[in-house]
Amino acid sequence: MKVGIRDGMLPVSFEESFQKAKEIGFDGVEVCMGVNYREHTLWQDGGIDQVNGLAEAAGVEIPSLSPGGFTAYSFMHPTDSTRTEGIAKLQYLAEIAPQLGANVILVPFFGNGKIEDDHIDDPRFIDGLKAAAETAEKYGVSLAIESTLSAEQHQKIIDNVGSSTVSVYYDMGNATGFGYDSPSEIRNLGSAISQMHIKDTSGNHAGEGDVDFPAVFDAAHAIGYDSWFVLETPGKDDPVASAAKNLNFVRNNF
Repeated sequence: MKVGIRDGMLPVSFEESFQKAKEIGFDGVEVCMGVNYREHTLWQDGGIDQVNGLAEAAGVEIPSLSPGGFTAYSFMHPTDSTRTEGIAKLQYLAEIAPQLGANVILVPFFGNGKIEDDHIDDPRFIDGLKAAAETAEKYGVSLAIESTLSAEQHQKIIDNVGSSTVSVYYDMGNATGFGYDSPSEIRNLGSAISQMHIKDTSGNHAGEGDVDFPAVFDAAHAIGYDSWFVLETPGKDDPVASAAKNLNFVRNNF
């Protein structure tokens, strides 16, 4: 079991986040990008080598890429050019992920980009995900959906797309907040979960909110989960101390 943290969770620059994560004790850093993704280092000439150099110098891995800004370019976007740009964004990340040692791309659906119930069977949504999945299959990368949906709905999307590269990025904090039974969902999804965030409810440190972490970790053991836990639990007044506290919670309880 390896534990990582999203680069934006630490109170330092992107370039400093790898070394800071190593100092705290993390094994890796999830690389994140927002709506203005073309300004990110990974879209610049030599950017892949630069990010690899930062990770290698710090002695940490890059388990996953998180294009949070994808919500503005989602498969159901009414403007075709914007929808096409979103698909191309995921395809580019799928192509470069292996060069970074990453095999998971978080595909977020929140806010204006959330998946509505009627999207699950909508050809516009499914065909968009299929197009991105074809590229991901070519490069051996998993497209991991994170959304407001239930485990059953996530599984239906996976079945509708029919690609082994489509999976779920499970966030027990979000799921609990939405009213879902996280331990049961984890058991039901099983191998469909490619990666997990560590988060509790209401911005609390892990283990101090409503998430039943003993049951969550039991469920993760039950399905043989051996991928990464990536911290997305917000920091308090001292984000570094919070990160260390949450890291230790995972290591001491899983």
